[in-house]
Amino acid sequence: MESVFIIVALLVLFFLVVQKRYAKQDELKDCHYKKKGALLSMKETAFYNALLSAVGQHGVVMSKVNMTNVVAPLETNKKKWFIANNRIAKSYFDYIVCDPRTLQVRVAIELDDGRELDKGKVERQKLLMHVCKSSGIPLIGTTVKHSYQVSRLRRLLATHIDLIETDKEVRFCKRCGSPMVIKTATQGEFKGRRFFTCSRQPQCTYTENYNVIFDEEDDLA
Repeated sequence: MESVFIIVALLVLFFLVVQKRYAKQDELKDCHYKKKGALLSMKETAFYNALLSAVGQHGVVMSKVNMTNVVAPLETNKKKWFIANNRIAKSYFDYIVCDPRTLQVRVAIELDDGRELDKGKVERQKLLMHVCKSSGIPLIGTTVKHSYQVSRLRRLLATHIDLIETDKEVRFCKRCGSPMVIKTATQGEFKGRRFFTCSRQPQCTYTENYNVIFDEEDDLA
């Protein structure tokens, strides 16, 4: 008698498994999809191509990378971890540049799309700056343009990726007019970072950030 119940139970179980499998297949057949098109807009693609040229063989460029693939909460409490992770789950980095050998993230880049500053945009910027600061990922911000000066972008990246060789540039001191030279900070918060300083030091102590800001009046190439 027990063997009969066992056989019946196995048949019922088999029936449920088969039914569930075919039900899933039917659900999939009812779902249809279409290709959405390009991952990036024309302006975003223009910047992406400039970034590829600037980085060269010294990095791997990725776009629209989900934050959870790059950073993770430090919280040990499960509830706090879930809350922290949920805050970044639907957000992403516009672009990241990774080490070509290890794919470790070297720098993140945020591209301003030119939209008016609203609550959503402000909240995203706050989140992005907090995530990058707390995780130690350098963050570069720039604005949308149809094309970019690759040489300037290369200099901007060279501040964080030493392997990138910048184009030679002559700058002049805005205080005394003397030629400026490139030096590397040996101590302090910006240790290891490059900066321009007046060649007349110590007579002239003017210094300038190595980072380059894209000026609106610049000719684009």
